Amino acid sequence: MSSASLRKEFKETTADVSVPQLRKNTAAFWKRHQADPETVTTALIGLWTGAADTNLRMGVAMTLGPAADTVAGAMEFLLGTVPEDSDWRVQESLAKGFDWFCAVRGWEKSLPVIEQWLSHEHHKVRRAAVEGPRVWTKRPYFADHPDHALELLGRLRADPSDYVRKSVGNSLSDISKTHPDLTLASLSEWAGDPGAAWVIARACRHLARTRAEQTKRLLAVTKG
Repeated sequence: MSSASLRKEFKETTADVSVPQLRKNTAAFWKRHQADPETVTTALIGLWTGAADTNLRMGVAMTLGPAADTVAGAMEFLLGTVPEDSDWRVQESLAKGFDWFCAVRGWEKSLPVIEQWLSHEHHKVRRAAVEGPRVWTKRPYFADHPDHALELLGRLRADPSDYVRKSVGNSLSDISKTHPDLTLASLSEWAGDPGAAWVIARACRHLARTRAEQTKRLLAVTKG
């Protein structure tokens, strides 16, 4: 199929639909055309330029995720162009695209890319790397290695961006629901880091109910 035909189809796929339907439609679009990721990438990047339609840009950010498994240009666009979009819904879609990328490549094989995104200079890329895998310990590989998920998230516990730290705290709180003691142990290791105080407090929201005494002691010694 030509790039022009793909662009027309994708515009119809993303027009005037809810976010849940948009996700279903983009998944179906990718399934139909995944055999030609280069042409898909070219078509979607061409659609993005000057596009005022938020749904369309959201769809592009999602669908370039799996394309980036094999097409360098798709990954470059996700890292270089999508984070500059000012619409928060597009940034949510960037996170979804990253999650989709990891699912296609395989979570363990994606670890080097996860680390690259977590250390990226743009705070929206770092945030997408934190937010996309939620709930981290329900993802393949991390389900068996929750300690690694905590270690990776811990690297951003003192991130300069509130946007990133909020996602880190929320992700840690997610993990604490199924791994309370392991999460408490990690948070306790970070308690002496003044930059981590806000994230620790946010991560303890569930622990404050399930591990009340330990959490109280932890927050009492957290330096902030």
